[in-house]
Amino acid sequence: METVASGVHRHRDGLVNWYAIEENGAVALVDTGWPRSWGRIEAGLSELGRSPSDVVAILLTHGHGDHLGGAERARRETGAPVRAHRDELERVRGKRKGGSSFALVPKLLPHLWRPASFRFVVHAAAHGFMTPRWVQEVMPFEDGETLDVPGRPRVLSTPGHTEGHASLLLEDRGVLFAGDALVTADPVFGRKGPRLMPEPVNVDTARARESLTAFDDVEADVLLPGHGEPWRRGVASAVERARAESR
Repeated sequence: METVASGVHRHRDGLVNWYAIEENGAVALVDTGWPRSWGRIEAGLSELGRSPSDVVAILLTHGHGDHLGGAERARRETGAPVRAHRDELERVRGKRKGGSSFALVPKLLPHLWRPASFRFVVHAAAHGFMTPRWVQEVMPFEDGETLDVPGRPRVLSTPGHTEGHASLLLEDRGVLFAGDALVTADPVFGRKGPRLMPEPVNVDTARARESLTAFDDVEADVLLPGHGEPWRRGVASAVERARAESR
């Protein structure tokens, strides 16, 4: 576990990140990695001197298998509720038509000649991406809502990568969890620096670009992406670079 801000810790789980927010002995998880990540989540909590019983909330930025992967197991082991944006509930439950990981395969096939794309597909398959463990019980949150969990994150609706993608802002700590709305490494094409996720894995790339406006008034020093290294030069500079890359 890498401490990236006050009471905020990152676990680099292969090609994806998940995070833990600590406050007064309680923990909120932000995303949960791959379907086979529970053991690493347990080990990460232990590194922090915490146990599964300290987890009080499991917050999902979106319902792709490399972000919700360990959520159902975490829910069962900790008793903590899983929460996601209202527009993402069907995907998180495995009820959205075309929401399976297999739906991404036809879009990725033309890019498998790229080393990064081939590596991503192999890595994802080895970590259970093609067999997601859907969440049986999930509670909704809304755009603009401040969640009564460690860190008191405020929900920012950022659809485009998926229909109900959401980012989470810790206003008091100057930290933004951007999920896959804005990443610093593209795991599919291998490009570095702040950017949108590539078109083959987005529901609507134009909408993802529009969703960057949700960050325009955000005053945060640290951006924590779903993929890539933390960005410590301010959210505004990350958004500026992502917009330039997507022109």
